[in-house]
Amino acid sequence: MAEEIVRTAAILPAADRERGFSAILDIELDRAYRVAGHILGDSAEAEDATQEALAKAWASWQTLRTPDAAQGWFWRILVNGCRSRLRARKNHGVRDIVEAEDIASADPFVASLARDVVGRAMTALNDDQRITVVLRFWGDLTVPEIADRMRVRPGTVKSRLHAALSTMRRDLERRGEAQS
Repeated sequence: MAEEIVRTAAILPAADRERGFSAILDIELDRAYRVAGHILGDSAEAEDATQEALAKAWASWQTLRTPDAAQGWFWRILVNGCRSRLRARKNHGVRDIVEAEDIASADPFVASLARDVVGRAMTALNDDQRITVVLRFWGDLTVPEIADRMRVRPGTVKSRLHAALSTMRRDLERRGEAQS
């Protein structure tokens, strides 16, 4: 459905193209926020990352040469924004434990990931592995779609998935939470 809206929007005047942009975002926005939340593990950062992706997409919407690629293009913007935020975290200081506990109790992503066995196991992954796992299992994207969004080869996606799942399995076994 989204591809049909984009194709139609490409041949319309600017005002109608804006409606096409809005239609795409209506379809993708909730999913984009959930994916950003699982990548970042923080609802406030997910909101910011999603908003920044929307702003960047809007600013360059008129320059999109292939309207059929709008979904993948938007997701690349979102994933790159999340990756930048993950890198920036490594350069910032450590939060106070009391502050972190307060945030965890109020943040649905932090609380969900902390309660969830899989969420806890994801903490053992590097950024690229985490993004790949989230896009595959929370974003429900195929390997070629993930490769497109991350601008890597499908083999790289498969390798990252394999390494991530192996790492998570080892972490679960170490914690005694793996199921046979």
